[in-house]
Amino acid sequence: MKKQIKNKANDIDEIKKLAEEADRNKGFQLGLEDDFKEDIFQIDLVDDVQDPEKAYKVYYAIEGILKTHLPKGKENSEVRRFVREEKIIFLTGGHKKDETGKRGADSRQAYISTHLEIAFNVVLKWLQEGGNTFDLFMKFRNLNIDRGYFEEQELSEYNQKLKKGLDWNPKDHKKE
Repeated sequence: MKKQIKNKANDIDEIKKLAEEADRNKGFQLGLEDDFKEDIFQIDLVDDVQDPEKAYKVYYAIEGILKTHLPKGKENSEVRRFVREEKIIFLTGGHKKDETGKRGADSRQAYISTHLEIAFNVVLKWLQEGGNTFDLFMKFRNLNIDRGYFEEQELSEYNQKLKKGLDWNPKDHKKE
């Protein structure tokens, strides 16, 4: 058990180090903030219906912010993938990639008020706080833990699988 906890701490430290190396000061105004005035804690879960147009708009607004404000360059691709993976796990309601790289859920079709708007608010708050990449990773990780998408004992093992799963390429496993 102590080894698992140590592995978890080492994995998080590695992600933090990658994020710190990649970060630089950022600040901007997106212009979409008025469309999403709901506070993250004032959400009406009863009337949550699928609205493909709004879901599309919110999902790609989040992606645009991440594309613009996560660290750029090949040397920072790993930390970007870690952040995006945590975001996708949240948006898909806890679906993680399996050994073959398949998730079995589409984050673009997340419920709006219970997931997409929360993720959008998290990203906006992250930008207002200065855009530290590790903080964004931890915001989504904590949402995933709070929602029960990770068991505490699962985290260390998942951190180990995360690198392998993110690097999985179907071209390397073609059936002949």
